[in-house]
Amino acid sequence: MNAAHRLALVAIICVVYAALAGAQPYTTPGTGVDWTMDDLAAAAGFTVQGAGGAYAIHDLVTIAVNDRLTIAPGTTLTFAAGAAVGLDVNGALEARGTAAQPIVFQGADPTPGSWRGLDHGDTGPGSAFVLEHCEVAHAVDAVDAFGADIELRNCDLHDTLGKVIDISAADGLVSGCHLHDNRQRTITLTLTSSPTIEDCVFERNNLDNSSPYPYINIGLQGTNSPTIRGNEIHGDGNFMSGGIALWNLSNALIEDNLIEGCGYGILCYQTGANPVILGNEIRDNTIHPDTLNWGFGVACNGNNSPILMGNRISGHWYGVAAINGGRPNLGDLVNDFPGDDGGNAIEQNGLGGQVYGFYNNTPLAQIAQGNWWGTDNPEDAIYHQVDDPSLGLVDYDFFVTAVDAPAPSASLLGGLSAYPNPFNPRVEIAFDLARGSLASLIVLDVRGRLVRELLAADLAPGHHVIAWDGADRQGRPVPSGTYFARIVAGHEATTGRLTLVR
Repeated sequence: MNAAHRLALVAIICVVYAALAGAQPYTTPGTGVDWTMDDLAAAAGFTVQGAGGAYAIHDLVTIAVNDRLTIAPGTTLTFAAGAAVGLDVNGALEARGTAAQPIVFQGADPTPGSWRGLDHGDTGPGSAFVLEHCEVAHAVDAVDAFGADIELRNCDLHDTLGKVIDISAADGLVSGCHLHDNRQRTITLTLTSSPTIEDCVFERNNLDNSSPYPYINIGLQGTNSPTIRGNEIHGDGNFMSGGIALWNLSNALIEDNLIEGCGYGILCYQTGANPVILGNEIRDNTIHPDTLNWGFGVACNGNNSPILMGNRISGHWYGVAAINGGRPNLGDLVNDFPGDDGGNAIEQNGLGGQVYGFYNNTPLAQIAQGNWWGTDNPEDAIYHQVDDPSLGLVDYDFFVTAVDAPAPSASLLGGLSAYPNPFNPRVEIAFDLARGSLASLIVLDVRGRLVRELLAADLAPGHHVIAWDGADRQGRPVPSGTYFARIVAGHEATTGRLTLVR
């Protein structure tokens, strides 16, 4: 390299260092402007540099209340290393990529935790946080929402150090996302957060494997009642990972998920963790070496009473466990409520030669009617007072025999939706039938009690829409709150959350 080239290189290095030295936090003025990345690059000086779809961010950028940042498909934002470097959205963010042109948020240093991540925390008019077909990588916390709803669709979230998605005092939607290769926590909900998490894939998470982090962690403060539907949760050998944990006060709906290869499937803990657990495949969650406290399909540990209906629970040391006052409802065919009729297939669960389909490790009587236990003699699969006089008796009447054991879904029922939702006072509930069938539609409250029967009839195949006027069986308006629409057709059922706001 000759002297002229050396001088040119030194000049370039000096310019770069000067630019970085000039970087400082930048906040938009909050004047109701819709910003683009080119606008930010022009206004933020050395803090945001780039053009034409590729930008470097060297410090914290804040989108102020009243302002909006719109990011075009195919854009890449690369964040310099630093604990304070990130994007803080107090107004609105619209980052809608496409499958062919995703939007990328990444660290200049491709190491988990190299930059802060994306934050959202405003509920004012025009507030929004939308990521669609986006990739978020290398952050401390990929998406952190406090007090403001978020919407994530078809996003790729990976190589996060702390929390992939942290939602506090907020709701929203996480749909069709892939959460993988993250170091510690995946989704955490607290301070009364009830988003919908659906059709996502969780794999190769909690790679540090140093703390017991469930893939979806619900609690500890407030009543957190999310809808968790149609997801796949794969443990992938990181034995400190549970599937879903509910730590306190929850009326969550957990439906049609696959949970496999974790340290446990679903844990209901402390007081009032009372989800409705419907139609899930929960299998082989025994990767933790502790055979006393882990390795269960569903555990009810504390003053909790979840409803389990239509689940397949297999390959565990303990299929379902009741501990410390837990009272799971595994099926009650005596009452007149159709939302707790059992129909679970609980088989091939056991440890050390003892079968534990249902381990009632409490002195309380339990109810578990209308289930298939992998044997025509349920006594062989249920551990209770008959096996240990200090334990409560399990009522397993009306059990299912091998001849009529539950069969896999034939995909008769689909397309459940509700509009508007939230609603006041009328909502339309829509669903599809692949073929003609006897169908019923009921509305339940958060405690599983029948509010209204809307439909009980033979229906033709096709699209059906049934309206509910927000009234109970006596025609009285019901109060604001969360309700569930449950449709049963043939041997299939599905449930959707309704929010009434008066």
